Amino acid sequence: MRFRSSSYLLKLMVLSFLIGTVPVILLGTFAYYNASRTVQEKVDESNKLLLQQMQMRAEQTLRTIDNSATQLLQSPVVTGAFDKDISSRDFQLVHELYDGISRIQTYELGIRDVFLFSLNKNWIVSSGGVNEYSVPAFRPLLETFSRMPEGSFWTSGSEALPNALPSVYFVKKYPINAVNPTGIICVVLSTDVMKELDAFLNGKLGSAFILDRNANVIVDRDRTRLGSSMSEQLYLQPFLETKEPIGQYATKRDGEVVTVTYRKSAYNGWSYVSVTSNEQVNEQNKIIGWLTLLVCMAILLVTLLVAWFGSKKMYSPIRSIYSALASLPSPGDEGKRSGELQVIGERVDYLIRNQSLIMNELKGQQIQLKEFFMQKLFGGTIQPAKFEEKLSLYGLEEPWPSMCVIAIQIDTLKDTRYEEANRDLLMFAVSNIVGELVPAEQRLLPIVHADCQVTVIGSSKAGADFKEQIFNLSDEIQKAIDQYLEMKVSIGISRPFSSFAETQQALYEAQASLKYRVGLGQQSILFIEDVQPQKSNPNRYPAAGEQALLDAIRAGNAEQSELALKQFIGALFQPGARHRDYQLSLLRLLIGLLKFGQELTIPMDRIEEDEAALIQSLFKLRNVREIEHWFWSIFVDPYIRKLGTRRDSQFKHISEAVVDMIRREFDSALTLEECSSRINYHPHYVSRVFRQETGINFGEYLTQYRIDMAKKWLKESDLKIVEIAERLQYNNSANFIRSFRKTVGMTPGQFREEA
Repeated sequence: MRFRSSSYLLKLMVLSFLIGTVPVILLGTFAYYNASRTVQEKVDESNKLLLQQMQMRAEQTLRTIDNSATQLLQSPVVTGAFDKDISSRDFQLVHELYDGISRIQTYELGIRDVFLFSLNKNWIVSSGGVNEYSVPAFRPLLETFSRMPEGSFWTSGSEALPNALPSVYFVKKYPINAVNPTGIICVVLSTDVMKELDAFLNGKLGSAFILDRNANVIVDRDRTRLGSSMSEQLYLQPFLETKEPIGQYATKRDGEVVTVTYRKSAYNGWSYVSVTSNEQVNEQNKIIGWLTLLVCMAILLVTLLVAWFGSKKMYSPIRSIYSALASLPSPGDEGKRSGELQVIGERVDYLIRNQSLIMNELKGQQIQLKEFFMQKLFGGTIQPAKFEEKLSLYGLEEPWPSMCVIAIQIDTLKDTRYEEANRDLLMFAVSNIVGELVPAEQRLLPIVHADCQVTVIGSSKAGADFKEQIFNLSDEIQKAIDQYLEMKVSIGISRPFSSFAETQQALYEAQASLKYRVGLGQQSILFIEDVQPQKSNPNRYPAAGEQALLDAIRAGNAEQSELALKQFIGALFQPGARHRDYQLSLLRLLIGLLKFGQELTIPMDRIEEDEAALIQSLFKLRNVREIEHWFWSIFVDPYIRKLGTRRDSQFKHISEAVVDMIRREFDSALTLEECSSRINYHPHYVSRVFRQETGINFGEYLTQYRIDMAKKWLKESDLKIVEIAERLQYNNSANFIRSFRKTVGMTPGQFREEA
């Protein structure tokens, strides 16, 4: 059959290009308009805040001047002087008025001059002098101020005040709010104070100015506009005509689109206005637009290249399948032109109709498929929900309510008939034994993971019953391996769990529990809750070197810990390693060790420095030797010592508790299970610890102690042998005599006679 043109490749390229370009174009357009709007909003909001800050600063100064002038106006010296005739010869009174004026005429407030004007006596006192010695030209302006209806006001001078100086004035009459005042105070504010506001009023994108209540300019960067009226400016009409105290609107000024932001002061009627050029803002937006366009063009170019090469890559398997299936017979018309997918569909349909052969092949691969899904489950690469969909593959309908993971590890091949090369075959044999001993409805497929054989076991039981069931199965497996393979293995058992999402954690716990067999000997069955009561999370750091270091610390092996630390540090400082990379790695090791100590509840109060100081100390180290010594002295060596002390303390605590129960209750039906239950440990673990601490097992120690008590009673009392046997929980005196003779070497009667 002749291979047809790659029409599917062209369709795939077009689709890939459209999928890649349409979102980019839409995203670029959206990004540009959104950025433009955001910039405009930020500028507008900035202007609002700028005006608010400027108003607060200006009014703070004005209110201070108002308060200072009011205090002077209401002082007894000033109020009394308004009804007196004053000339330059009234030295004492003039001096007191000068003193009052000088107190408020400070450099910080920017007051240029202060005038006191008596309306009844027609005299003027200022910092320059009295009447003709002050500023005589200012008298008409003061008389104009006195005729104004307001009792207190700020003004800048206007056309209504032809003699006004180019400055800002504060006027307050006395008595305050009186219909016929007797005097006024006028404070002349220096123009330099208003100039200080220029920094607040003018920016790169526009300018701002202050208007008085008559729309005259008080403050502006352009000094020629000071005092000019803005009431006829069309772009300011919306602001001048509204009664709203705060606002913002867009308008045109000389054909240019601008944004006007304003604030009207309720204190003195001044208006604070900012005018921003939208075209200048758009200049910033144009830069954003060009950048967005360049980025989009670059993305489009990359998308085109990816679409081309990706489509060819994706089409490659289609082409291969097409070529492979082209030789198969087709039920359709051979002369009919069709696309690649149609041809493939026809050939696949032919294969499906012959599915018996395929099904037979799949059945042969079912074991590998089960193992594949188990590896994904333990590796955390399959979602629990999807794995539950595969349960039918294992003959199950739904998960068990209680599950755990058991990990079986060969203790040693030394002194056995096997060699190290046989380890993989032996692990396969262990998996077969587990599969035979554990019913299929109670387990998933046993597999070999790393150097352990691991199995997920489930049951409808829970709590202590489930734990007992798992122990019995583990004990049966251990004995069967010893019987058939003649080798010793240890078994680690995770905490119970009910969801497949916890399988990876359970695998970590089962393998972690095996680390504790170092102190308990071979053929151990270890529950993680016995050896590590506090639940911990698996070490997430992927470096095998760190895991080896933590394992060596946990095992209490100082030499192995030192070697693992050197290997880990050495692996970081490889040729070509970047400074930032090994710094981050050292920081992760520091965090890993801190977390390791926290997981094992090792108190951190022994470390003199806090975390921040530790990081600073770490980054000050200058060579590999210093780094190794620092980690060893701060963490590794103290951890090993602490864990060793804790392990000895725990073992001693368990053995002493059991010994105490034996000495107090030796004359009762005391069992290892009962003792273990009282101290909340598994009997197998207690048995291992007790044997390690005392040198003999529980039963032998109990028997020895009972025999010692029997010897004491035979010496010091007249109790009959039958009574002694009954007190010591023997079923009959014959069993007691047999046990006594085996331990002491003579019968109880002979011992009493010799005593």
